[in-house]
Amino acid sequence: MSNPVVLNNTSRIGLISAEADEEFLFECFVDSPALAELTQSNSPKMLLLGSTGAGKTAIIRKILHENDSSSLVQLDEMALGYLGNSDVINFLIGLDVNLDLFFQALWKHVILIEFIRLKFNVDNEEKSKFIFSQILNAFSRDQRKAKGLEYLRKWESKFWISMDENIKEITQNLEENVNAELGSEVAKFTGRAGYIRSLSTEKKTQLQRVARRFATPELLADLSKVIDTLAEHVTRVKPNFVLIDQLDENWIDTSIKYPMIRALIESLKSLRRISDLKTVVALRSDLLEKVILETKNAGFQSEKYEDYIVRLKWNSKELKSLVNKRINFLFRRKYSQENITFEDIFVEKVKNSSSPFAAILERTLYRPRDVINFVNMCLEQSEGKTFVSRRNFSLAEQSYSANRLTAMAEEWQNVILNADSVLNMLKGKKEIFELAELCSNDLLDQLVQHYPPDSQSKLDELWLLVNDAMSRNVEPFELACTLISRLHLMGAIGVKYDSNLPYQFFFRTQKPLPEMQLDFSTKIKIHPMLHAALGVIN
Repeated sequence: MSNPVVLNNTSRIGLISAEADEEFLFECFVDSPALAELTQSNSPKMLLLGSTGAGKTAIIRKILHENDSSSLVQLDEMALGYLGNSDVINFLIGLDVNLDLFFQALWKHVILIEFIRLKFNVDNEEKSKFIFSQILNAFSRDQRKAKGLEYLRKWESKFWISMDENIKEITQNLEENVNAELGSEVAKFTGRAGYIRSLSTEKKTQLQRVARRFATPELLADLSKVIDTLAEHVTRVKPNFVLIDQLDENWIDTSIKYPMIRALIESLKSLRRISDLKTVVALRSDLLEKVILETKNAGFQSEKYEDYIVRLKWNSKELKSLVNKRINFLFRRKYSQENITFEDIFVEKVKNSSSPFAAILERTLYRPRDVINFVNMCLEQSEGKTFVSRRNFSLAEQSYSANRLTAMAEEWQNVILNADSVLNMLKGKKEIFELAELCSNDLLDQLVQHYPPDSQSKLDELWLLVNDAMSRNVEPFELACTLISRLHLMGAIGVKYDSNLPYQFFFRTQKPLPEMQLDFSTKIKIHPMLHAALGVIN
């Protein structure tokens, strides 16, 4: 380099959040097979699945950036607060009425209205009515389309109004129908705490029978006809993209959130019939696990949707390309017109004479966020220097490891209550140990100390087993196997069943651990990213 780089504590190769990292995101984007699959109009892939920091939002923003006919659904503009605060909705949930079909109807309506806006560039009432007249002229003689056209007629002047008004109107229709027959019961539910718990089994069953009629709305059948109509009204080869992201955020009360996400996933399949509509939903892996846990009784099985899922994975070559692009982009603007690479900054070997990039990758889950975070911490530790030294790397690792332990616990807290306590079961252990070493008589006592006292959501299988073990004899081996399966799911450990096989980490296999294959001699390896924070013995 003609001009040496000087590092300081503000040197960054990007920010942790893709929303705040727009400059680096578009200038240094690394093409992904997932992006190619999601943007192919004839590909069934619609559900982008990945862990926190894997780059889901970056891909969503890239699709939005490069396609004029694309729209990101803003969850905070969908009047979902109105839905969550509805006395009628909460009454039906309290009665254990399955609202899946109603929620599916909501999602289909939202996506179809957004699609019509995109497809026909609807931005006012006049344009909205004009577009409906075009569709009507095209299909008015086809009796099979009558229901779909009737539905569109109801909304002909409303394609352009805000999303929250659309959802409020549909929810209010449900409220009016329910109140017409069960208004007095809804009033009792609203005015008297614990009203539903006080009902006799016979009375509750009677109310459920009436309420279920409203949970299967005619709206859903009408929407199916709308889909058929729009499927035959194809006007362009390139798809119109309706994008949904940030489902892990607090956009609605959790009592409704998980059934709503389940309904969204269920609704995607039928929307595929419209060839110039491509719906892409980004979803965190741990959130999908939580949805499955919370909606088990509804018969939801993620296996049925494998054909629609893209799992976001990165290899070392792609991650190295991402880091090099970002380092070059950062320093060329300030110091040189020459290309500046990772090797220009990380010049010293690190522990065990490893190359710095190999050492960084070893301490990540092969996700962009992990790599960017580690490199940023190394740059921060190298204030005033022209390169990252071995000592700077070691200091950065201490901070990075503590950061990763906290982030992992937060990421999985909604799936595994007290996830931080579960992770701390690895504290002070050897890097590699056998399952038998966990199977002590005091394992239950250790877990009981961290048992969630008043869980507001369903317990994970580990805590269910601990709960059972308080009243019946549970073998330490069974407890140890369940503990290991949860640690594996979080990405904290790898498991080796056979000496001829490599360690199986969840971030590589994307498959939960088959507990039946575990035995006392199964080897467990704690992921290197947690070694410093947990005081793991190498």
